[in-house]
Amino acid sequence: MKLALLICKEIAGVPDEFLLLQEGRIDIEGMSPVDMNESAARAVIASMERRGHDLVIDYEHQTLTDGEAPAAGWIKKLAWKAGEGLRASVEWTARAREYLQAREYRYFSPVLLVSKTTGRLLGIYNVALTNSPRVNNLQPIVARLNIDMAQDNTTGKERQMITKLRTLFKLGAEATEDQVFEAAAAIVTKLSAAEAAGQVVACKEVLTALGAPEAAGRDEVLRIVASLKAPGDVAVQLSQQVAALTSQIAEMRQADLVAISLKDGKTSPDELDKWGRSLALKDPEQFKLIVLSRPAGSIIPIGGLGGAPKDGGGPGLDDAQRAINAMCGVDDEAFKKYQK
Repeated sequence: MKLALLICKEIAGVPDEFLLLQEGRIDIEGMSPVDMNESAARAVIASMERRGHDLVIDYEHQTLTDGEAPAAGWIKKLAWKAGEGLRASVEWTARAREYLQAREYRYFSPVLLVSKTTGRLLGIYNVALTNSPRVNNLQPIVARLNIDMAQDNTTGKERQMITKLRTLFKLGAEATEDQVFEAAAAIVTKLSAAEAAGQVVACKEVLTALGAPEAAGRDEVLRIVASLKAPGDVAVQLSQQVAALTSQIAEMRQADLVAISLKDGKTSPDELDKWGRSLALKDPEQFKLIVLSRPAGSIIPIGGLGGAPKDGGGPGLDDAQRAINAMCGVDDEAFKKYQK
């Protein structure tokens, strides 16, 4: 059903891009034909870029007269697409959209600038909305499916699409293109009105994912969404737990680095208190580069960190050894007893 609604919008809607000139021979009533190819497209695009402003779309070529000539839209960009032709990206006025939506205007007519000597296309002066275009075999703006029910010139896909739309809209097999279009336009209008009134909040899949009933209104859906952003939600809790764990790991790494540096005599308690502990916590790699890269015993002789003195006396306990013992949970008596 959703795919069908998208198809309906495609048929009933007013496109923001359309085929301005198809690739190949362009037959114009009362004039010589023009060849539309990539070279001609480059010339037209260059002409528009040189002028430096949007190309106007008016009504019935009123720009060519001395009277008022209100714009129906503005061509913002021209682009060549091989196999199709020159495509125009347009910004319609509200009035023109209403005309096209109601199919009061269906066609357009470009004013071409053609070389008198070579017959080559040089540029486009402007484009007009009209129901009597001089260019033959134009695709209408308001229908991507250019289907003529009176003539059997539709493709197999087009016939299949129309058949499906007749079935969807509960129309008879004799329903014409206009009747199919009117049914599609009615559905699009109804859908747009429902959206404007806030009746359509979200698709069924979104409501199911949120745990909301199918008939949930706008306020209820917004309340559920807002609750997902509450501080106690699972994502926030996980984030806080990860941050706490990261901090604990950093502190453990700091303790290991400090213990190693003291044990090897590469730093002193005073140096650690000034900046060493902070550096080991914030930037362990920098601590390794500055402190642990020193030669063993370069700051405090290793013999002064405990163990039996050279004179054979009892074990020595200085501030460095006591700091190590404190981090390891060893008291002075235990150290004296087991240090050997």
